[in-house]
Amino acid sequence: MTSSITLCIPSSCISRRSCKNLEQATFTAYQIARAACTYNVGEIVILDVPENIEAVESNKTKFEEKGTSASDSSRLLAALLQFFTTPPYLVKTVFQASVIEYFKIAKKLPLISTLPYMQNDAASCFREGISIPKKSVVKKNAEGKVLKKKKPTTTKFVNIGERKMLELEKEIPINTRVTVNTKTKRVVSPDDAYGKAGALKTFGYHVRVATKFSSLFTEPGYTEGYDRCIYVSSGDYFSNDQPATGLPSYQKETDKRLLLVVAKWNDINKAFKSESIEGVAEPQQMMDCILEIPLGTRIEDGVLISLAML
Repeated sequence: MTSSITLCIPSSCISRRSCKNLEQATFTAYQIARAACTYNVGEIVILDVPENIEAVESNKTKFEEKGTSASDSSRLLAALLQFFTTPPYLVKTVFQASVIEYFKIAKKLPLISTLPYMQNDAASCFREGISIPKKSVVKKNAEGKVLKKKKPTTTKFVNIGERKMLELEKEIPINTRVTVNTKTKRVVSPDDAYGKAGALKTFGYHVRVATKFSSLFTEPGYTEGYDRCIYVSSGDYFSNDQPATGLPSYQKETDKRLLLVVAKWNDINKAFKSESIEGVAEPQQMMDCILEIPLGTRIEDGVLISLAML
């Protein structure tokens, strides 16, 4: 069963205005990831919200120490969300060393219990892995010089977290994240292995960054696109009223591919005004309805509440 829910959250949910240090940013991402896994979200879109970069004095971890900007906040959030659905034995293979240093807090948090690889009985013969090249034998000519050899692009070997690499029946591209059946030694889809799959038939949820407001709608992880866009006001701690969007209230319908946008309206406006969309004067013209939740919630809480109400 492929998930029919796409969740959109703003990059500002881990900005310096929302999180003072890496620990707070990590826990925010963790709560979002846990809610997404619990309610079978197939795709998470991070809306890159323009942010004024100002120096912030603090004796704790500061994102700007590594040249962080709003765009970097999006990349950090994307990396954290991907980390939480990656088996521990694949982290060093999937992520670059420069990214792994941001996972020092995330590594201490419990694994998300709803992930398939945490349910050993249900998925005993299936493993998540990444294809790796087989160690090549160095060949020399008669003069003792090492012969140049083209780097292989395919392989039969997959790292599944065991001492011995799994050898598949057929070759697949190198550095590909796959789900394998250890008995048949074949690559299978997450849907066949676990009974569910994210966008693009991925394991867990698929993560992408929308650098423009329009790309939130024009670059869907599903070929069919989205049937309805639902807005949820969250992250605004100083308003006593729902934003005046003019959108009708959410009504539950069946068989709909949903795009759930959880953000404060000011962030939506910032992202919308950073580009010009022909024929669209206001962001609510691209949305269908509003789902009302208690005011003043943080984004991670708004995600959990709204997913539970769908």
